[in-house]
Amino acid sequence: MSEIQQLIGRIPVQQVAQQAGVDESDARRAIEAIVPALVGGMQANAHDPSGAQSLAGALGQHQGRLDERLAGNVDPADGQKIVHNVFGDNTDRIAQAAGGGSALSGIIQKILPIVAPMVIAWIANRFFGQGGAPAPQQDQAPQQDSGFGLDDLLGGILGGGSGSKQGGGLGDLLGGLLGGGGR
Repeated sequence: MSEIQQLIGRIPVQQVAQQAGVDESDARRAIEAIVPALVGGMQANAHDPSGAQSLAGALGQHQGRLDERLAGNVDPADGQKIVHNVFGDNTDRIAQAAGGGSALSGIIQKILPIVAPMVIAWIANRFFGQGGAPAPQQDQAPQQDSGFGLDDLLGGILGGGSGSKQGGGLGDLLGGLLGGGGR
């Protein structure tokens, strides 16, 4: 099982569906469509030194909070900030692309602020060594561009190492909208 599948498998679909007010099967499809885009968006931001520094700071704020996030303790306002930081003003376009232009796009919009804190907490645990990944030294966190490994971690989660693109057309859209490696 790939790391992205492991991440998706940890997300409590029933709770997300209830919070978003959508059918559980629709929530599952939306989660499967958008989680790779969230991770890919984070990876695109990690290509830029200031984006990597910002992401490392956000990971530090969410480190050790995975269990509470998976238990349903999610602040949608925090989730909305995460989504905006990852996708910027392109959130609607990315939701449309991930949903294939169907009604799923609207469901993705509803679940994004609920799922984003879960995704970032999971990545934070991986990044800081609580999920099998080696923990970096604290003073290394902002130095992604000097071998720190944030980009590699996110690429590994997506299943292709540094610079990988997930989802074909969606990966191309992310690269184009986010500047091919940063907003």
